[in-house]
Amino acid sequence: MNHLDIISVMKTFKVYLKEIYYLRYYLIAIAAVVIVSYSVFFVLDKDSLVALGREDSIYEWLAALLFLAGSVLSFITFRRTRNYYFLLFSIALLLGAGEEISWGQRIIGFETPPLIAKINVQKECTLHNLDIFSHFDSQGHEKRGLSRLLGINFLFRIFTMFLGIVVPFCVYHSKAIMKITVKIKLPVVPITIGSFFLLSWFIFRVLHTSIIPEDEQRTASEIFEHVASFILLMVSLYFFRERKTLTMGIDIKDRLV
Repeated sequence: MNHLDIISVMKTFKVYLKEIYYLRYYLIAIAAVVIVSYSVFFVLDKDSLVALGREDSIYEWLAALLFLAGSVLSFITFRRTRNYYFLLFSIALLLGAGEEISWGQRIIGFETPPLIAKINVQKECTLHNLDIFSHFDSQGHEKRGLSRLLGINFLFRIFTMFLGIVVPFCVYHSKAIMKITVKIKLPVVPITIGSFFLLSWFIFRVLHTSIIPEDEQRTASEIFEHVASFILLMVSLYFFRERKTLTMGIDIKDRLV
C-alpha cells in the first residue's frame, strides 16, 4: 500500500467516524437494547428463559409494538415526502406487527378458516407459519437444505442485511450504484445502524449453536426478532427526523463530508 492509498483509507475512516458521531444517540440506544436483551441468558434461571419463548411473551409483544411504532413513523414520513418507499416500508412493518401476535387471534379467539388451517404449521391465521414459509415442517421439525430458503426467518435476515449493510456500502463506495439509487429515489439506511442487524444475528447464532440448550432456542429467536424490530424502529425514526434534509439515494456520509 502506497502513501496515497493510506491517505485514502484514512479519509474514509474519518468519514465513517463522522457518521458514528452524528448518529451516536441512535447507536447508543441500539447497543443498550442488544446488551440488555441478550443478557437475560446470563442472569435468569432456566424456567424463566423458557417462559420468555412462549406465545404472547413480553418479547413477542414488544416486537409487535416496535414494528407498529415504526410503521406509523414511516407512514408519516411518506405523507411528508411522498416517497412511496416509505409507504412500502410502513406496510411491511405493519405486517410484521400483526404477524408477531398472530393478528390478535389468541386474544380475540376467532377460528382459523379450514383452508388456511390445512396449510399452516400452527393452524393460525398467519403468513409466516404457512407450510412454504415456516421455519418448521408440519411435524414440528426444523427444515433443512433448500426448503429453508423460502422460510420467513431466512428471508427477513436477508432483507435486513441487504437493506442495512449491502445497499449503503455499495451506494457510498460505487458512484455507478449511487446514480441508480438517486434516480429511483431510494432512501439509504446508514450502515452504522444497519450493521447492528449483523451483530444481533451473530450473537443469536453463537447462542443458538454453542451455548444455550434446545428448550431455550425459541427464546433466542424471540429476542432476535425483538432486537431487529427495535433497529427497524430506529431506521424509521432516522428517516422521520431527517426527512427535510435527506437527498434520496445519497448515503449519509456524502452529506457529512
